[in-house]
Amino acid sequence: MPAQPERPRGASTLSRDPRFRILVLLCLLHLAFLAAHLVYPDLDLDYPFVDGDSPDWISNGLRLAGHDVRYTGRSPLLPLLIALLERLGALPWLPVVLEGLFHGTVLVFYGVAAQFQPRWAAFVVALSLLVSHSLQGLALQVMADVPASCLLFLAAAAFLLASERPWLYGASGLLAGLAYLTQSAALLWAPAAAVTILVARPRDLRSPFPWAGLLLFAGVPAVWKAVQLAILGTEGNLPARQWELLRFHTDSVLFYLYELVSLLGLPACLLLLPGLAWTARRTAARSASHLFTLALFAGLLAFFVFVYDFNAKRFLVYVAWPAGLMLGEALARLPRRIIPCAAGALLMGAVLPLPGTGNDPAWVGLWPLPPTYLHADFRSSPSGSPTLDPASLQIETRPVALLARICQPCRVRTARVLWDREPRGPRPDPAVFTADRSALYLFERESDGGGRHRTLSRLSNVLRTPVKFLPADHFEPYWPLLTVSAAPSFPSDHAVYRVRLPGLSQSWLVVAPGGSRLQSRLDALAASPDTQSPPDSPRLLQARRKAEAILDFLEGSDAYLVMVPHRRRSDLSQLYLPFLAGTTELILSERGREGEALKAVAEAQLLGEKDFGGTQVRKVRLFRRDSGLVSYLPQ
Repeated sequence: MPAQPERPRGASTLSRDPRFRILVLLCLLHLAFLAAHLVYPDLDLDYPFVDGDSPDWISNGLRLAGHDVRYTGRSPLLPLLIALLERLGALPWLPVVLEGLFHGTVLVFYGVAAQFQPRWAAFVVALSLLVSHSLQGLALQVMADVPASCLLFLAAAAFLLASERPWLYGASGLLAGLAYLTQSAALLWAPAAAVTILVARPRDLRSPFPWAGLLLFAGVPAVWKAVQLAILGTEGNLPARQWELLRFHTDSVLFYLYELVSLLGLPACLLLLPGLAWTARRTAARSASHLFTLALFAGLLAFFVFVYDFNAKRFLVYVAWPAGLMLGEALARLPRRIIPCAAGALLMGAVLPLPGTGNDPAWVGLWPLPPTYLHADFRSSPSGSPTLDPASLQIETRPVALLARICQPCRVRTARVLWDREPRGPRPDPAVFTADRSALYLFERESDGGGRHRTLSRLSNVLRTPVKFLPADHFEPYWPLLTVSAAPSFPSDHAVYRVRLPGLSQSWLVVAPGGSRLQSRLDALAASPDTQSPPDSPRLLQARRKAEAILDFLEGSDAYLVMVPHRRRSDLSQLYLPFLAGTTELILSERGREGEALKAVAEAQLLGEKDFGGTQVRKVRLFRRDSGLVSYLPQ
């Protein structure tokens, strides 16, 4: 039996729809509230709603805006938006812009859902998405997953309506390409669209519009790749690392089942089951809208559960929009007498505040009054992502008064009030650091400053210069050789110093954790008026030339550089190399962990090696990038 074309309902226009008007008003009121509370002077130092990767997204945007900061090769659309706002002097408005995209997508969701199901059902589900505690918490963060999911759904919306207006195939392909430039998961639009056209819309293949959509989908990323290599000369380190996370696995099933309930709410997940069944039934009848919705939902969910080996609650925002379409289908087919109860439960489950942040995987809401939750503990997997510990599951009841404190509007308001009350001194212009070659953050513990990944990007953004993350004890023997002076400091939990090396005219910044022993040591050195580095000597000149020769042999400052020092042998090139290396991905092994560093690189593909006066230097292929290993240990 040939597939029958499915036409969306052409009822009254949205402009005359009272439910749509209510939804627009609610979105505008909420956006106005957020605009009054989310604009902070500095996203890195002041903005309270950040994830661990937020500073990295900002640093990639600042690099595209022309600042000499750390660049890791993040998907470019969010960084391009950051770069544009930075150039316009409007970067503090980024959270409001991202929230505007989320609210606009809610309105589009209603417009599309109302074409295929009763408008009251579309309205209830759209409202549940708007007031969702977890979705709103994720939308507050400077991250790419929510905007990518919004663009992906806009692409899906255009595809669903393309049966009546074929030119929307082109719009769908363009939006999907932009979604792919925001996060790579949007690539799964392509198989869902292809299956739908082949099975339920084969006649559309005779039209040029689906082919135009495919061309735009492939062309947008291709254009960016050419521009990226021409302007920046590198893809960055992150894309290669992402490939290492692609492997088939089954140990994430329990995690994502738990997180789906945490994100959408328990009533929504219970209602999703008949919605899935109805959608599958209509898919069997080759309904294009149901086939595409199911293919997109299943493809995205299967990718994160079985293929991408890093667990995160935020990844489920991609499936929230197609799940919403199926929720509307389920609502519309319930017996009339229980529809009000089901709709109320759906909204209550979505709006129920959770004790954790938007991306916190620990909590599931069970009942609103009194607030009752399911709580879980998590272990860390080999990839560093959280893994649910089933034995830790327990039910917790909290006071009703807690709801007023943890709902998202209250959290936004409270964060702003606390920030307004906090005294803060003047912050120096980052231009005062432009003459410094780069910065070294010297940690005494890995947790100093929030860990390596966040510290590298956050300090790079604040100082507007590349930053390396290195163990402080490596430099302990060398402080008498360096000239140290105090420099203007930005965040209160760090201290900044300017350092000069013997025989070199450039200066570097050294950042120490606030309150650390290193800060006390550097304060003493900077306070000594007679502190001067010793005059240059043949030994120091030889050490500089050795470090420069090693870096010339490795050719490149963008990939990984693993350095294994010998702390009992006096080789002064060990001092110069961390300063002169251009890469921010310098991994300098800590005391007692030299063997771990060598083992981590042992199986890497060898591209070349050379001995520099007893120092073994290897060119290796690490994380799909040309990298280097410098080992000062005796062979």
